[in-house]
This record gives sequence, structure tokens and C-alpha cells, in this order.
Amino acid sequence: MTSDTKTARTLLRAGVIVVLALLAAGCSPAERPLVAIGKGPDGDVRALLRPCSDDDAIREVVLLRTDEKGGKVDPAALDHWSARPPRSVTGEQELSLFGPPESWQSKAVSATKLASHGDYSVSFVVGPDDIVRYKGRTSFTRADVAGLAPGQWWADGRAMSRAKFREQADDACS
Repeated sequence: MTSDTKTARTLLRAGVIVVLALLAAGCSPAERPLVAIGKGPDGDVRALLRPCSDDDAIREVVLLRTDEKGGKVDPAALDHWSARPPRSVTGEQELSLFGPPESWQSKAVSATKLASHGDYSVSFVVGPDDIVRYKGRTSFTRADVAGLAPGQWWADGRAMSRAKFREQADDACS
């Protein structure tokens, strides 16, 4: 078993524990369309995270890929990561999917492209300590990103401008 497989299983177990804890508590945090995926000027795939308030600290960001077909794994393709920004990170953030900012606590990512098969999701959590006030999330595929025109972002299942994404995110927070 490789260390990446162990990491994936550990992340999966942690996710299952969180889900079970939320179910046991009888409620789950609000999940809102507060994440958009786009391409930078250099072709880098980027995530745009928009918390509901500029005062809301982002506690954790997670990228996951699911592939129900179980196809062969491309070692150069992005698979998963999670990162914890410093507590001082608030407000809108834009970051590369191929590596969170260096000041964030994360495991190094060695991927250079998106997988040709499977679905990706990027989510972030807002809330103090172990309390989750809400989550921002979006899902996408490599084809969704490849189909974006310059200046477009993929959010909530469709392409849109940055301004439209911000408007949609603000509406989701009201």
C-alpha cells in the first residue's frame, strides 16, 4: 500500500467520522455554491472561494476526485488534497488546484493535470474550532474546465463570469 493510498483512506475515514457525527447531532451544516473553478492566464486551474462575510475565517479546504469507473490511475493527475489556512485567512481567496498557498498546512501535491475521467469537488468549511457554520462547495470535471472561455468560472453546474459568481454567492448567503 502506497502512502498516497494510506492518505486517501485516512481522509475518507475522517470524512465518514464527520458525516456520522453530524447525523448523530441531527443536523448538517448549510452547503452553499460558494466555490468556482476557472483558469488563470497561464492555464493554471484555479479555485475561487467566496465566504459569506469578509470576517468569516476559512478553516479547511478539500479537493476530492471520484471515479466510479475505477479506471487506471494516472500518477500525474490530481487526485485529492486538504489544506488548513492560517486563522487569519478571511474573505475571498483564489488558489491553484495544484497546490494550496505555501503558508497553508497541507501535504505536497505533485499533480500537473486533471484526470480525464471522474468528478472533482472543491469545498471549504467556515466555523470556529469543531463547529461548522456552513460549507462552500462545487463539483466539476476536466471537460467542464476545458470548455470555459477566458474569464469564465464553473460554479453550481454551469459557466459564468466572476461577477455573476459573486452575485450568486452573495444570494446564497442571504
